[in-house]
Amino acid sequence: MSLNEKIGKILGIEEEKISPFFADLSDVKKENAVPRGRVINVFVTIQAEGELIIRHEGGEDITLATVGDKKYPIILHEKLTSSMRRKMLELLRRDYSANKEEINKIRGKNDDWDCSLRPFSSTKKEEERMGGLCGECPNCMEFGFAVKEEGSFNLKSRIEGDLHIATEPEQKSVVVRTFNAVDEVTKTTFIQGEGERTGALFRLSLVREGTIFVGKVVMKDVSPAEFLLSLYSLASTSRVGAVTSDFGKISVHIPAIIFSSYEVSSGYDLHRRAGIEGLNNLDEINRKINSYLDGFKKNHVLITSDDIAKKVLDELTVNGTISHDVVKEAWMNGVNFRKGIKLFIREKK
Repeated sequence: MSLNEKIGKILGIEEEKISPFFADLSDVKKENAVPRGRVINVFVTIQAEGELIIRHEGGEDITLATVGDKKYPIILHEKLTSSMRRKMLELLRRDYSANKEEINKIRGKNDDWDCSLRPFSSTKKEEERMGGLCGECPNCMEFGFAVKEEGSFNLKSRIEGDLHIATEPEQKSVVVRTFNAVDEVTKTTFIQGEGERTGALFRLSLVREGTIFVGKVVMKDVSPAEFLLSLYSLASTSRVGAVTSDFGKISVHIPAIIFSSYEVSSGYDLHRRAGIEGLNNLDEINRKINSYLDGFKKNHVLITSDDIAKKVLDELTVNGTISHDVVKEAWMNGVNFRKGIKLFIREKK
């Protein structure tokens, strides 16, 4: 079964109806270097299966957005993207270990492939930077990378998104926990320091388990293989936020996908207009999202389901991981995409 046929089976639609929204990266084409208005809107509901620490730069305990006259916890797209990207790298590394010679042949290289997100910062107060990206794998070609010294271009991410907003306000979706750090010498929660005893008790604001967030992930000008790899990575993302060794367990659900030439709706739009504000039942929220999005099907290709994420995992998982056929084609597509960009740049000079 071809990947296009697998997509049709997962989404329950004829492949002819959605094929115009995928990039053809089966060969090197300079036309693929620039956007072509092929936009896949993936609507996401995220349920906290444990308590979450969701915070960003600044002193806030938890990231909140004011919607109307209430404050709601939010997950910024960068947080979800970070988890999704790391998950994709895990999948690519596992596949590479099992199919090293085949992938190296596609790469046209014999050295060991390595790619990772390595945050580092200067001793001065600067923004955290990323290093260790290879600039050649499906992950880099979808999520983008900054130019290396020997490189010739930066690549913008083709995976975009917006706010993921909790359906319940702060009063119902946030809990404050008190923790302590026990001094190993005194065996107490007081630590002696500079002539003073200081308390080691501290509090954290956590997103309560069961809280549901609504949002959207956008995939632009991706190939069928890249679409499936990204969708699988998103569906299998299981933790988000800080201190994920102790917190952050989530499940990702996909009630709907809209194929279009532009972005349709948003997490904020769903929150305000889909009738989900204040709800805490995942199935009911997904039904209301699908009902609201039904109004867009006249001018776009709409796919709705109880949960597309489950279908993706069921259909594409082989021996506990994503099908090698998907990863292999994504590698080939990425190589062709990169060569197409270089060809485009060369002809523009």
